[in-house]
Amino acid sequence: MQPQPGNSRNLIKQILDESPRGMMHRGRIALGSRATGADIALSYIVVVGREPGPTLWINGQVHGTEVCAIVAGIEFCRRLDPSQMTGNVVFTASGNPLALESRTWATQQDFGQNLDTSFPGRPDGFITERMAHRLFSEILAVRPDLLLSMHAQGTDFSSKIYGVYKLPPESPVEPSDLYRFLRVFEPFAICHMRVGPGAGEHPGHHAGALDYQAMAHGIPAFMIEFGVAQRSTPDEVRFGIQCYSGICAELGILAAEHRTTGSPQSRLVTSRGHCNVDVGGLWQSDLLPGALVKAGDPIGTITDFTGLTVDTVRMPMDVLLIAIRQDPVVHSGDSVAYLAKEWTSVDLG
Repeated sequence: MQPQPGNSRNLIKQILDESPRGMMHRGRIALGSRATGADIALSYIVVVGREPGPTLWINGQVHGTEVCAIVAGIEFCRRLDPSQMTGNVVFTASGNPLALESRTWATQQDFGQNLDTSFPGRPDGFITERMAHRLFSEILAVRPDLLLSMHAQGTDFSSKIYGVYKLPPESPVEPSDLYRFLRVFEPFAICHMRVGPGAGEHPGHHAGALDYQAMAHGIPAFMIEFGVAQRSTPDEVRFGIQCYSGICAELGILAAEHRTTGSPQSRLVTSRGHCNVDVGGLWQSDLLPGALVKAGDPIGTITDFTGLTVDTVRMPMDVLLIAIRQDPVVHSGDSVAYLAKEWTSVDLG
């Protein structure tokens, strides 16, 4: 398997349009080179079904520590039989191979830029922008029927699987168009992430996210926070394979026997944010992700290194814990919990 020429644009679309039906293709798209001459490349698996039909695109990672969805994606593709498919599956393991290799969240070669705030990228910019531009150009050329942007919770936290979607202005895609696919992952919550000025959920330019840019171009897309960074367990991989198969069944790529029940209901989170502490020390909490904490009730405590409790962390409103910190060492300004502040029940159909 050799890297494809870096100037061979729209390679994935070319494979889908021109290759014989009922085949699987593996390869790498060269983006550039390291100082040693080693390739910087995007790896892909393209499974072309025996019959034409819809296309599912799964991007396994935008941050270098998010690995569980990659392992599940590779195993899922290995099990696909193109002769039994109506449509196509495209799997790009990592949009950020440099961060993956360095085992870091962001690319270190260009001041730690976040790939998921860099789309649609630039062909002549920093390497993060170049990776974003090539991946997104390939996606736009194909215009898949659904794009899954897979993520993982950071190593400092624990959480359950949850989904995130963003709504660009004038996007033709409605949230209800996504619910039947989100349901497959059995998310305990689905977050409608606000992206405009003053949203305050995360620092950064989130209109540059892969799923946001896809939605802005009319491609249904959402994020799944799946597993924990730098970890992949057999149970998580099996569940990931089941979910990818279920999505294919929903799209009609695989037979109805691959459908999964999923979760008919979830929580629709419309306001969320981090709980940042004022003092440093050792963080301790008995709470688990998914817990409902009433206004004024303790979320956890911070103890100094002489054993004195220096802070009891509380919120002034009821909150739903999306993720809770597991690393006990905290400094002023660190997040100890990721919280939903407003939510309702949502029927996923």
